[in-house]
Amino acid sequence: MITIKYTCPDLYGRYGIDHFIKRSGIPFTITEPSPSCFQIDYASGTPKDFLITIGSNEIKNTLCGSIRCGDISARVCETPRETGNGDEVIAFFESGEKKYACVTRHKNGIDIGVDIFRETGYILSGHLDRIWNTLNDKEKQDLASVPVIDVFEDILLQSIREGCFYQKIPLVFKSYWPDAKKFAVCLTHDVDEVKKTYQWITRPIRNVMTRDFRGLKAQGHSLLQKFRGVEPYWTFNEIIAIEKHFHASSTFFFLKETGKPTLFSPRTWNLYGRNHSYEDPRVVAAIRTVFDHGSEVAVHGSFYSFTKPSSIAAETHELEEVMNRKVMGIRQHHLNLTIPDTWKYQAEAGLMYDSSLGYKDRIGFRWGTSLPFYPFNGKEQIRIQEIPLIIMDVCLLSIKDPLAASFSVSDKVEKYHGVLTLLWHPPVFNISEVPDAREIYCQIIKRAQERGAIVTNARNIVKWENNRNGKELNCRWNGSSIIMNPSVLAHDYFISFDIPAGSVFKILSGNATDIGRDTCSSGPRFERINIRAHTDEKNKEIVVMNT
Repeated sequence: MITIKYTCPDLYGRYGIDHFIKRSGIPFTITEPSPSCFQIDYASGTPKDFLITIGSNEIKNTLCGSIRCGDISARVCETPRETGNGDEVIAFFESGEKKYACVTRHKNGIDIGVDIFRETGYILSGHLDRIWNTLNDKEKQDLASVPVIDVFEDILLQSIREGCFYQKIPLVFKSYWPDAKKFAVCLTHDVDEVKKTYQWITRPIRNVMTRDFRGLKAQGHSLLQKFRGVEPYWTFNEIIAIEKHFHASSTFFFLKETGKPTLFSPRTWNLYGRNHSYEDPRVVAAIRTVFDHGSEVAVHGSFYSFTKPSSIAAETHELEEVMNRKVMGIRQHHLNLTIPDTWKYQAEAGLMYDSSLGYKDRIGFRWGTSLPFYPFNGKEQIRIQEIPLIIMDVCLLSIKDPLAASFSVSDKVEKYHGVLTLLWHPPVFNISEVPDAREIYCQIIKRAQERGAIVTNARNIVKWENNRNGKELNCRWNGSSIIMNPSVLAHDYFISFDIPAGSVFKILSGNATDIGRDTCSSGPRFERINIRAHTDEKNKEIVVMNT
């Protein structure tokens, strides 16, 4: 049996436990041997025992240092407990001149001095936002460039795999993504306008002021196209053609702007040129164009709606009337959020997910994760799923080598089986004005598919997550066979298990199919087997035997 013992009874720690269990998909058994100690067990009944101990630490209102595990360094808001050298040091805590072991392998267990669960609870309730303005530029970039929660939870996952290797038993879990896909790419577009307006003036002025004569020439080319009847910001057919080529679909967040521009507030001037009605024939045409292609249509909350629950509800209802179907998701205009109030308003409007949590000035991981999650308000989970925004076009294109930067971020998402959420505004697909954006978009998708990603829209991401988390997986190991009994057996039920390399397993029952094997991320000592479960009313047990 593998046992995780954790000595922190507060709500943040409990939220972190729940988050890890959902993320991992491992069929754990949870007990509370005492009011102050959680015990999480896997593979009960195995002859040996492997103990993973996680202590409790105080979460500080600052960055205390970094956890270094292999070539990854993740910032941390606590001072971890020292765990000694043991048989193998897995991770070190580094702060200035200080360096010591904080995750250590012992003979039949692993001691983790990092409070992984509590750190998760604090970060996914907005802790990094609360300390953001106290950090220097390097600290901010360090946080943005590493999905710290994904790193910490992966340390625990690798510890559990180590226990399985020690006991020579398989690690069974619900597959991260369907059809044995390694990670996901979520394609999104914010439709702020369907025609060029004030930009006819502001863009040439900007080009002149920055001596960007190539850009000024491009503005002239767009003007000529406009005279010929071609709208430079109507790029929906180009986007559809790209996504047809990659057999993908995306989410289009359509704006209905109700905010008014104010003369003495320059940041509101662009509200003049935005979409102002879902009944505008051009907006309706754009909605129909992308919907008929098979893409998702969702709400792009107006500029001030993040503080106005009535506006979020009204905009959602109006778009549903245009679509004649339920709208599932929202992204707030300018990524405006009042946390946690905006999420509460969105949930009350009947929305299932939001994708506003991202940076306005850089790419990366704002709350330290690339995985969808239910935010925590310090007392309970908010009933709306957040799909973090990872790369926005305007932030990426300001980087010296945008393609290399996007690949670096994508590699981290792949490593932790997360979601690479992209935001490309339709106007940037106009290659006359933004020559590189379309090609970068295509290269990111192409490379991700080659590396085993599913590329889809936000609606499909949420449906998969809800299906995965809503199905219980019961599992037992009798020394030679894995017997799995899913609570609901359907064609989209996927199960994976990591086995020690060299083991030979065979599916004995007729209600599952081997859909692929590969070396799992923990290294060459393990092999990952992925199976698809089939509906079988007579026999729901799936039996996989070590032959």
